[in-house]
Amino acid sequence: MLPALLFAASIGTGYAHPQPTPVAELPASVYQARRARVMDALGGCAAVLSAQGETSGVTEDFRQDADFYWLTGLNEPGAHLLLQPKSPYRKVTLFLQSRDPEAERWTGPREAISPALIARYGVDVVRRGNPAATLASAAAHHDCIAVIAPGTATAEDRADAQLAQRIAGRFGLRTEYKRGLLGELRAAHDEAELARMQRAIAITAAGHETAARATIAGVSERDVQTQLEYSFYAAGATGLSYPSIVGSGPNGAVLHWDQNSRLLQEGDLVVIDAAAEYGRYAADVTRTYPVSGHYTAAQAKVYRAVYQAQEDIFAAIKPGVSMAELQHVAEESLRRTGYLAAFIHGFGHFVGLDVHDGGDMERPIPVGAVFTVEPGVYLPAEGFGVRIEDEVQMTDTGYRLLTRDIPRKLEDVEAWVRRARAPAAGP
Repeated sequence: MLPALLFAASIGTGYAHPQPTPVAELPASVYQARRARVMDALGGCAAVLSAQGETSGVTEDFRQDADFYWLTGLNEPGAHLLLQPKSPYRKVTLFLQSRDPEAERWTGPREAISPALIARYGVDVVRRGNPAATLASAAAHHDCIAVIAPGTATAEDRADAQLAQRIAGRFGLRTEYKRGLLGELRAAHDEAELARMQRAIAITAAGHETAARATIAGVSERDVQTQLEYSFYAAGATGLSYPSIVGSGPNGAVLHWDQNSRLLQEGDLVVIDAAAEYGRYAADVTRTYPVSGHYTAAQAKVYRAVYQAQEDIFAAIKPGVSMAELQHVAEESLRRTGYLAAFIHGFGHFVGLDVHDGGDMERPIPVGAVFTVEPGVYLPAEGFGVRIEDEVQMTDTGYRLLTRDIPRKLEDVEAWVRRARAPAAGP
């Protein structure tokens, strides 16, 4: 046990201490262009959108929801965005939370409204408080109000949707429902977004190389997790895309295993679903590593079936295809190899500002969209699972494999593990 722990501890010594540099912010012009696209799609209707981010931890760390962030770049709670396409001078108004000097002693000072603040966010007006009165004023100059807030799964609608409906009813305006608009527009990524996502993937590749080296008998799943995440941050990650999943042996057959508490044993497979975030943009990668350095015959049979399912999905990606069609391809591939019953989830999802990002599963995948291809087979009775997850970008001719630098073919993974674990050459 002790040699294994010493080996695991030595893994981290080869890394330089992280010296992160701030990610360059996207210019205000990017958010202006996005809002212009939304207003073009509103058909002359006014619209309001409220921040839906979440606060967590004792320090109340805030993470903005992806829709509001995509339109504003603002990471503050209590904000609202009002769009008035028919206004000549005040098409875009950003409402910020009212200042609280006492609270700012805990959270830090917030900037006063000024021409510089307006320029930073690229809007026409910045105000504080609630947008209700301004939206009511906009009713005099618009024929309709659009509800662009995505629908909820509960009976109670979002407050911004309720406000839009209430103002429209009060002033006799037409209500247009465009709940899928933001998801549709966000699904196709521009070059600035793709650059951040590719950086997140490159950082993730460095972490998975550490995982290939660290998944040895005698260490714990938590040991592997800490080495992996250290590698992410050492390579410049600005966060984790999601909590890291390290499932060894039977835990690899649990889709979202998060306890990471078991000790790795000879003969185990280790399913590692972990990825870095860069500049708020996510990556999402899964690999399945053999603790012994090679797959047993039974493990290899399953691994090859999952790999073939990936290959079949890749072959079906072409302009006009939908995520739903690709799901059918995945299921048919695993049906042919006899593992369909052990495939318990979707083949993939869109990736962007959120690791599970907006996008329509039934419509053709737009050019520029990034999505995962992640078939998996889970066999708890046999004590292991296999998942291989990669990211692709839809192009006008097919797709581009963004995670091609992370080995995924069985023989390539085994060779990668051998190289990663080989003793470092002396001076």
